[in-house]
Amino acid sequence: MANIFALHKKGPKDLAENYRPISLTSVCCKTIQHIVHSNVCKFLDSNNILTPKQHGFRPGFSCETQLILSVDDWARSLDSGFRTDVAIFDFSKAFDSVPRTRLLGKLHYYGIRGQMLTWFSSFSLNRYQRVVVNGSNSSWTDVISGVPKGTVLGPLLFLLYINDITGNIQSNIRLFADDCIVYRTIRSQDDSCKLQNDTFSLLGWAETWQIKFNFKKCHILCISRQRNKSSPVYYLGTDVLSTVSSHTYLGITVSSDLKWLEHISNICLKATRTLNFVRRNTYCCSQEAKNLAYLFLVRPKLEYAAAAWDSYTAKDIQQLERVQRRAARFVKKRLSSYNFCHWSARRTWLVALVQTLQTLSFDGFLQGV
Repeated sequence: MANIFALHKKGPKDLAENYRPISLTSVCCKTIQHIVHSNVCKFLDSNNILTPKQHGFRPGFSCETQLILSVDDWARSLDSGFRTDVAIFDFSKAFDSVPRTRLLGKLHYYGIRGQMLTWFSSFSLNRYQRVVVNGSNSSWTDVISGVPKGTVLGPLLFLLYINDITGNIQSNIRLFADDCIVYRTIRSQDDSCKLQNDTFSLLGWAETWQIKFNFKKCHILCISRQRNKSSPVYYLGTDVLSTVSSHTYLGITVSSDLKWLEHISNICLKATRTLNFVRRNTYCCSQEAKNLAYLFLVRPKLEYAAAAWDSYTAKDIQQLERVQRRAARFVKKRLSSYNFCHWSARRTWLVALVQTLQTLSFDGFLQGV
């Protein structure tokens, strides 16, 4: 039995589809789930059952590892002078659509049998949920499909269910839970045909295992430095996949030229908004509290997955440093601007800078430089 808390994502608050359902389950039950999870993961790792293309909900894998591998492939293709077509797929309510009977069949196929399979069957069936809003509860309703949400084992069961999605794919495929991209370096018309066949293979797999695609969120991204970036038309069934010039994947904005100006502008805007929020709410706090608020709320927005998109142009670096300087002035209570109108103010600032430098030892720093 689970209580569902509705967390607003974006858009109008009067529309139910703009909320993310958070399932709250018993903490005591999660203890035995951790025990089962650790042992099942050991079994899966020892037999190399999970595909290495899957980076979601696995130890040693993360969004950053997924992004590094993908961006490296795209950059190598650009350096070779070729175009890369990326098909971006989005499943519609994937975790809620998993048929339980077919899930148990896949568990049996991967070697989870006997009493363990019986335990998973009991764990998945006879589940109920209700929505809780401002202390008011809806009536209990049966959960007829999907992996158990709000549980430790739910994500692992989903990984096992979609593990064979890579079976008939000839192009490069990357998975992070239910986020799926398929891309291929286009050297000739034959490569485009193979990528199209892969989209048909994915659609066939989805129809076989009763998972639907959200067509509105499926796109084609053409990564190329050529001025004419026209790509062939790709289909998902009978529907034409729309071509986009940039798309957000796992938290970073990937542009068609593989430059990061748009991504850096987006994260600087988000970091600035968060910094303004921190300034309003911690204005009277100590310097330590302001520093912690900056480190935990603002700086992660600037550093997320930086290994994949690390800025290299002076313009991008200055845009990032501008947010850092604003935060430093707020935390350290320095002067509000680096532009001084009077020589007396400039002299005061220089004296303070010299006094600060005198308290530091730069021998080690100079040797490193």
